[in-house]
Amino acid sequence: MVMAKKKTSGNFVMSQAILELLQEDSTLSGKEVCEELKKRYPGEKINENSALVAFSNARQKLGLRKSRSKSVRRAKPATRGVGRPPKSAGSVDLNALQAARNFVAEVGDADKAIAAVRELSTLQLNS
Repeated sequence: MVMAKKKTSGNFVMSQAILELLQEDSTLSGKEVCEELKKRYPGEKINENSALVAFSNARQKLGLRKSRSKSVRRAKPATRGVGRPPKSAGSVDLNALQAARNFVAEVGDADKAIAAVRELSTLQLNS
């Protein structure tokens, strides 16, 4: 069902009037435009909400935009997902593993070998 448009008295077209006002002075606010419309067209019934919508559309047509401060987007730090650790972190050379096995066999067990390596690292730090 198509609704009929209300007839306007005279040649008042709100959007055109707002567009003309903004072309005269682009620094006007929405409320100032509504007040100016009421002054220029005292016989017209002006719905303020409709005028504000027409004001916004007119500003858009003229390319007038409020300057908003730009938000700076910063990159989020990369998070490691669940899964395998990278190869470089956990990979050990095969020759080093064989040498460690031989060392553990000479010392007796893995706990003694670990204690010996720790002692070695503290001796190297102190010297």
